[in-house]
Amino acid sequence: MSDVQWHSVALAPVVLVHGTEQLIADRAVQRLRDLAREQNPEVAVHQLTAETIAPGILTQVTSPSLFGEPRFVVIPELQAAPEALIGEVLDYLPQPEPDVTLVLVHRGGNRGKKLLDALKKAGVPRVDASPVKRAADKQAFVAAEFARAQRRIQPDALTALVDAFGTDLAELAAISRQLIEDTTPDAGQQAPQVTAQDVHGLTAGRVESTAFAVADAAIAGREQEALQLLQQAQLAGADPVPIVAAVASKMRSLAKVCAPGATARSLGMPDWMARNLQREARAWNDRALARAIETVARADHEVKGAGRDPQWSVQRMVMGICRARRAG
Repeated sequence: MSDVQWHSVALAPVVLVHGTEQLIADRAVQRLRDLAREQNPEVAVHQLTAETIAPGILTQVTSPSLFGEPRFVVIPELQAAPEALIGEVLDYLPQPEPDVTLVLVHRGGNRGKKLLDALKKAGVPRVDASPVKRAADKQAFVAAEFARAQRRIQPDALTALVDAFGTDLAELAAISRQLIEDTTPDAGQQAPQVTAQDVHGLTAGRVESTAFAVADAAIAGREQEALQLLQQAQLAGADPVPIVAAVASKMRSLAKVCAPGATARSLGMPDWMARNLQREARAWNDRALARAIETVARADHEVKGAGRDPQWSVQRMVMGICRARRAG
């Protein structure tokens, strides 16, 4: 089995899209569907959902029709498919039908492992739809979005965009698309590079109220600012759980850069992120970090059901982090 990127996957008798990142999985399926229609506009498209699955369905939709048009068949939830259908796919795999593209979408987990192993052994192309976690990979994703639109984005603008919207890949893609549309010139004019100013103009009033902005202010010891940002986020309807998750992520990153010999490469961080965290780390010692991490852990426990007032738990967490930093 050979891994391919969603934006370069080609039509094949059988293609596996494997992973929990729905945006990438959807993009891969859409690309393959578009390629099939480009190749032959008369292609018959079949999507086997729970409502349409019945014994022998795969044979039915892959068999040649009276008109001889090609077929494009998608099984979108292979990990939840009945054993009978998985057995049909296993039987189909050694001799796939000509003029058929069968796309198997597996969202992860151990269900259907026998089939996944068979697909790997058969060398079926596999689109890796794993979650995009590293900031550098998210930046590469955004850069690819702009490249597909034949546009360019400056490095600092790329960083600002991922900082503001990097927690959700679908949202990041949507904002990138909006930014491309908002900065596309009239016909006949050359498209400019997208700048950090363009990004800030689009995200004004939002970046400042994100959970990560709260985390940055708290880690820097700016208690009043952190509490104001927290209030803005809460008034905007931000849920306490992701706020605590963002702060916890920042605290873990801060602890990592404090480890002896830690580098951006060893931690899998972009250079700019490691530099910023290392600068903040100078104001922290091991005891202060331990106290702050305990404060975040307590807040996490409380906002997930153990506390009576989640908003107060988050506020107390912010104050606890700032005070741990001051106490040293």
